[in-house]
Amino acid sequence: MSLWKCLDAIFPYIEPLTDQQKKDHAEDLSNDISAINAAKFSKNPERALDEAQRVATAEIERSRTAESKATTYLAVLAALVPLVITLQAATWEDKSGPAPEALKLSILLIATIYVAAAGYHAFRTLQVSGFQRVVERDVAAAWRTSTPLERLTKSTLLASRMSRDAVNAKVTRIKATHQHLVRAFGAFVLLLSLDPVFYGVSSIRDIIGLHTAATVEQEDDSQNLKPQPTEPPPTSDYGPNEFEETTEAEVSAESIARPEVSQTGNSNCNEGTQPE
Repeated sequence: MSLWKCLDAIFPYIEPLTDQQKKDHAEDLSNDISAINAAKFSKNPERALDEAQRVATAEIERSRTAESKATTYLAVLAALVPLVITLQAATWEDKSGPAPEALKLSILLIATIYVAAAGYHAFRTLQVSGFQRVVERDVAAAWRTSTPLERLTKSTLLASRMSRDAVNAKVTRIKATHQHLVRAFGAFVLLLSLDPVFYGVSSIRDIIGLHTAATVEQEDDSQNLKPQPTEPPPTSDYGPNEFEETTEAEVSAESIARPEVSQTGNSNCNEGTQPE
């Protein structure tokens, strides 16, 4: 895909004709005019006139269809202008959602460019230029000849052929208008969906954060509720038998010593109380 095709896919535009294409187009027009003037319609002039009018009517219908679509598209564009103004004011005043302001302004600028391009091509479609048709003067001139139907047939075909370029330009411009409107609609949909998308992403993040915090808290509580391991009692350097024998010996020694002290005290008291 070339660069121009990529650009046309992003921003549709009407490529101007090259010099060679213009030359070929002029030659085709000249050859068609010469063929119409050299044609003979004497065998069945009524049928020839009907066919010529059918061709002219088809070209007129193509032009009317393009102009009708251009009018409809302009009405849609007129309805989009207040939306653009409202979105721009909300973005500048930061009264919209959590989407980044730079992103919203960029998309709004792109949508505005598409709307402006669609309006330009729609107005150019309604522009009347280069369209020809059979008028009263042509009919009067035809009936001044000996073969009025043949002359009128030629006049109708010449007017239709010379108007084809203008009709083709209208159809091309209305196609460009349609392409720009489709892209503008997509840009507006994207712009309007930014805030809900960012709201949704923020809500999902909050839910995930709350769930993670609750999980961590439950794990901490479960660890606190587990029984703590008890430390074993300190061991003595002596064995259990040695400790018991030592304790029993000390207790027996104390029990033997206490009566001696009490008896000694009593003897002293008795000695002190004897009369002299």
